Amino acid sequence: MIHAEQAILHIDGKDGQFRMLDGDGHVRLQTSCQPCSAAATGFGAHFLLHQDEALYGLGNIAPEQLERRGLKVSMQVESSNWASAPIPFLMSTGGWAIMMNTISPHTFDIGSEIYNRLSIEGQTGELDMFLFAGESFAELLHAYTDIAGKPQLMPIWMYGFNFCSREKSDARAVLDDAIKFRKSETPCDLIGISTDWMGTANDYSTNKSWNPERFPIGTNDLLRKVSFIGILHKLGFKLSLTLSCDYDLTVHEEHLAASEKTDEEGGQNEAWYDHLRKFVNDGVSAFVLIAPNLASKHPERIWGNGMTSDELHNLYPVLLGKQMHIGFREQTNTRPVIHLEKGYLGMQQFVVSTAGTFYNGSHAITAILNYGLSGHANTTTNMHLITREGIHADFLLSWARINSLEHFHHPDFLEPSLQDLFRRYARLRYSLVPYIYSAAHVAARTGMPITRAMPLMYPDDRNCRDLCQQFMLGDFLLVGVYTDHVYLPEGNWFDYWTGERYSGPRSLDCRVPPQVGGPLFVRAGAIIPLWPPMDFIGQLETKELIIHIYPNADGEFVLYEDDGATFEYVEGRLARTRITGEESPDSISVRISRREGAYTGMPQKRSYELIVHTDRKPAAVKVNGQRRQDQTRRVKADPVRSYRYDRTTGTVRLYVEEAEGEEIETCIEVIRIPMSKIAAKPVTETDATAGGEHDVENSADRTFIAALTTGEPDAAETAITAWWNSKMKHGKPDFAWPLLVMEGYHLLVQHAAQNGWTTADLYSERADLSLALTQLQTSAQGYELLRKLATHLVRYAEARRPSTKHRVIGEVLAYAEREPDQDLSLNAMAERFSVHPFHLSRLFKKETGRTYSDYIMSIRMQRAKTLLEAGYKVYEAAEQNGYKDSGTFSRAFSKYWGFSPANFKSGKGERMPPDRLTRTEREL
Repeated sequence: MIHAEQAILHIDGKDGQFRMLDGDGHVRLQTSCQPCSAAATGFGAHFLLHQDEALYGLGNIAPEQLERRGLKVSMQVESSNWASAPIPFLMSTGGWAIMMNTISPHTFDIGSEIYNRLSIEGQTGELDMFLFAGESFAELLHAYTDIAGKPQLMPIWMYGFNFCSREKSDARAVLDDAIKFRKSETPCDLIGISTDWMGTANDYSTNKSWNPERFPIGTNDLLRKVSFIGILHKLGFKLSLTLSCDYDLTVHEEHLAASEKTDEEGGQNEAWYDHLRKFVNDGVSAFVLIAPNLASKHPERIWGNGMTSDELHNLYPVLLGKQMHIGFREQTNTRPVIHLEKGYLGMQQFVVSTAGTFYNGSHAITAILNYGLSGHANTTTNMHLITREGIHADFLLSWARINSLEHFHHPDFLEPSLQDLFRRYARLRYSLVPYIYSAAHVAARTGMPITRAMPLMYPDDRNCRDLCQQFMLGDFLLVGVYTDHVYLPEGNWFDYWTGERYSGPRSLDCRVPPQVGGPLFVRAGAIIPLWPPMDFIGQLETKELIIHIYPNADGEFVLYEDDGATFEYVEGRLARTRITGEESPDSISVRISRREGAYTGMPQKRSYELIVHTDRKPAAVKVNGQRRQDQTRRVKADPVRSYRYDRTTGTVRLYVEEAEGEEIETCIEVIRIPMSKIAAKPVTETDATAGGEHDVENSADRTFIAALTTGEPDAAETAITAWWNSKMKHGKPDFAWPLLVMEGYHLLVQHAAQNGWTTADLYSERADLSLALTQLQTSAQGYELLRKLATHLVRYAEARRPSTKHRVIGEVLAYAEREPDQDLSLNAMAERFSVHPFHLSRLFKKETGRTYSDYIMSIRMQRAKTLLEAGYKVYEAAEQNGYKDSGTFSRAFSKYWGFSPANFKSGKGERMPPDRLTRTEREL
């Protein structure tokens, strides 16, 4: 009898049968007396399975399913994509796991022949296995990776995006690919080159060199700066090389095992990595390796350690990854990026991987999830670039990659709508880097993958057992892939694209917005840190983070930060920031701890833009017990003493600083108006007839029009997406979408007319507009046309802003039009932009030809009229334009337009375009 922390092992001394029990004496796993069918030279073990037991693992085999019950598979590295990395590890919902500690080919029969029996057999070798016990899959993965090796933490730039140029590219073509990314402002960090970069094609030797005609490399430091690698570095790119290897790695491995150094130079005693050092000195940051199928390429070979090719077959890719990893680390003292598709047990500590092929996107996702269920965290697939679904799925994996092969798989060659979608997802991924990188730290410590299969997160939910078309990215993001149907487990969920809220468990047919590629949900309780936009990781020093809070009863996130490149984090040189959120009927509380620890290059100060998603406007916001002023946005010259509620997105925004001095955390409290105190809207006869949909549609219209007045294309796009989804959801069947297009177009034209713009002026460049409206064939095309028209209207309004050459006046104009509800008095703006009020007044008149007060009044009154026209109440229009009470607003409105806002809403006011009113007429 053997006692362990979570299990007791009973072994029968007569026949070797055993049982593994938990601490309470319940049997977790027991052997079966079934005799082994393997030859006398082989091994075998048989175990009983419970009727309801589900099993997971085994790496990159059988990508059609997650649940392994009913399979019979071979643990043999194959040349095919689907068995390129079998991992002999299997774990069960029964609280146990098995790892076979052998490189000999063997089979797992998981209830294929007999449903309640697991058989593991090999024709050669000895029975050598590890047994694990745990209360959850997380515990089992943690224990298993303690033995097999934790997943490596990649350098932070690998969690961005990388691109492999087309085969037969030369230095100029590679630079062109890189420049296209920068010109289109599409983030990318790594450019790769295929195997034809070498002087001799597919050179397997240790004498390889650059092709001097296609990739000339400088011979000194000065020339290196103007080589194609030097230019890539200046543009913010890293470089990777692809190469093949069938070198005898076993000789050096035997020396390593004997703790000896290899003194001999050349021949098979030279370490494989040694000949690659010169390329790293040239500026190469990563390697993509192709390992051969030894059994077919060298069937009769006896290797340096005495093994045959059959015996070495499973081990070889792991040795290759290991020696490359160690060599690069010793040379550079930075984290290696060794990309190797083939592998076996233990590969996760040395290499990153890809799975699947360009034409099997959904199977590739399942393979990646199976990798994660086997302890390998850094796996992706070559992006399926020509579909919305492929871009969506592959950008939301642990890392993201395009491999052009012989094709032109650059996003610049996509049709415009796909280019926009690709750029949207690339920027989304880069904003998510702190979230993904923190999940990578968790993986490196615990074995919990970044891309997580649903049964890993929800093992007790039977509906999650074999969900292959959705997964969790980290703790909080649920990603649906190659489907519009998702299953939401227990809890509350936010649709990331639309903001709509749902309660699980439930199955859901999603109405995915046309400008994205698939479902994306956020689990309530989520705390998601984001970075500001950047073209490559490290371009900006991230002193300020954006943190989205999706409230729930409780939520917690630990942000991990380090230098992003070296192994100093292993020695504890990293920073942890603990963020918690708690929701109650009366308030939402957020606590942000002071950073614990330090690392090289850590910003001295840290600030946060906090975005709290809430279902109603707060009664008050407090930071460390101090009440914040309502609707006053912070700028650099002002202390952080304000918050702003954005009704368009349903969020509270505020800026906070990291705790200092004796404080250990920053405490934020969003106090809610109790639902019982929110007055219900009186039900009119019309409302009673129309039902609740009438209110929903009017609200959607108002939100849409309000977004058009912000002057921000992103806000307009978000609003029209929400408007479209709301209309399609409430009383608009799919066949009625053409009417919805006309309704949206009417709102845009109406908004333009209220600002004094004609349709001809607004859409003069769209001479084909009438034709485009008549040629729409699908609802997606209708939505896309409206989206383009709305963003064009916002940009048109931006262009109508008075021209100015002075930077300060330009910033004043932008701020005033973006934030008409703020304090825009001359003194406040002068203080905000650090100029004297008198100087600002004179400068404004000189630059725009208008007085400052006249200009501010005009933009507020035009916006007020637009809001009232859209159905806003008088007090709401007053609030949106910076008036503290509706009385003052009404007097200003009447003085400006010549009729009261109440008369205007009732239709008694003359609706005269604002550019036809002189100042004298307005003052009468």
